[in-house]
Amino acid sequence: MAVWNRKTTASSSEGSPERDQERGKTNFESSSFEAPSDGPVEHREGTELRRGLAARQVSMIAIGGAIGTGLIIGTGKALAQAGPAAILISYTLVGMLVFLVMAALGEMAAWLPIAGGFSAYAARFVDPALGFSLGYTYWFKYIITTPNQLTAAALVIQYWCPPERVNPGVFIAVFLVVIVTINYLGIRFFGEFEFWLSSIKVLVICGLIILSLILTLGGGPDHDRKGFRYWQKPGAFKPYIKTGSAGIFLGVWSSMINAVFAYLGTELVGVTVGEAQNPRKT
Repeated sequence: MAVWNRKTTASSSEGSPERDQERGKTNFESSSFEAPSDGPVEHREGTELRRGLAARQVSMIAIGGAIGTGLIIGTGKALAQAGPAAILISYTLVGMLVFLVMAALGEMAAWLPIAGGFSAYAARFVDPALGFSLGYTYWFKYIITTPNQLTAAALVIQYWCPPERVNPGVFIAVFLVVIVTINYLGIRFFGEFEFWLSSIKVLVICGLIILSLILTLGGGPDHDRKGFRYWQKPGAFKPYIKTGSAGIFLGVWSSMINAVFAYLGTELVGVTVGEAQNPRKT
């Protein structure tokens, strides 16, 4: 396994000159994080990423990466399908799992901020086969979720512009061109675009939370103080497919899918760390 290819162990590296040189560093070069010659991770000349992402950009990408169609649109479907208590349970369980994964990824990224991201970590610390499969799985994820995001954007726009007036394919084509253009502009412009777009998403989520509190406390047009009324009637759980306890279990389990999809994007920190100016402080 690749983890045994390291020349030194954690105990022997303490107090070593190489480790002392790393302390207090603020600038990192891609070449300084190359794997050993017998390791699975290699960087050829001219293939390193440019470290142009500032701390504010990486932080906002990390926050905004988890805010998308899975949270804004998918939560409504899960709420109607399984009930409020079901999505509370599923989102809490998945959130705890994501926290553990991100904590481990953050430690590896701070110690070894290489350009390969978490697929490179899997290849180096576990096995090259795992890194290979993880990289292609992540690639498949984005060729599936990108059309999903574009379709969701077109569906949202249909609220103001019905398909009878403008074909939804027009909006999908426009958004696709914008996404490709932003990714071709380079890390400097990409970081700024991501920072401001993620800021808008954070503001939207904060606005939705405030609006929900106002409506719950009776600040809507009907001045009806709803509170937790719908937790009592029709109930906190909604049976799915079957009735009784089996239906409640299936409802909670079905909401797990929406919860996992809602947390997609949090792993972007493991990818952007290879382009961060100061990954250990970021």
